[in-house]
Amino acid sequence: MRKVSATLLILALFAGSAEAHRDLILQVNADGAMPDIPAKFGQARLIVEGLGSERPLIQLRIGPHQTTLPLCVARMIRSRSAAEIRVTGSWYHDETTSLPYYLDIQFFDPGYDPKRSYNSSHKFLFNLHNAKLIHATTFKATKAGNGGQGIGLTLPPGCNLDQDS
Repeated sequence: MRKVSATLLILALFAGSAEAHRDLILQVNADGAMPDIPAKFGQARLIVEGLGSERPLIQLRIGPHQTTLPLCVARMIRSRSAAEIRVTGSWYHDETTSLPYYLDIQFFDPGYDPKRSYNSSHKFLFNLHNAKLIHATTFKATKAGNGGQGIGLTLPPGCNLDQDS
């Protein structure tokens, strides 16, 4: 019930802000630097190493803040290259009526086709002020890529988004 309530809350927040603006697609350099993030947040870097291995690392650093996805979550990511990762963000909407400024990191599953409207993926929404994870979802696209369903990320037994990797 708690998971459903949290998901509904996030969807309600998104619904209020979805009409107001579009997220910006952000550049991520080979070293993980994200030069499009305004300097007021500090240097931003996405570190992704070892995708598909036993010890993948997914870490977001924003200024003095950092969040590392627990190993049990990082192992769920099916992306195998930087081409299968998209980062978007927003820092120009009204935070008092919607989400805080954020980064949305999407890891596409194998078979990702940028020409399709929808691709299966895992998405992680982070607060741009403190790099904390706001929400995580899984999206399962239809085989035709013309729709799908997003649900809260289902974690393996014993896995917790708040645990250290």
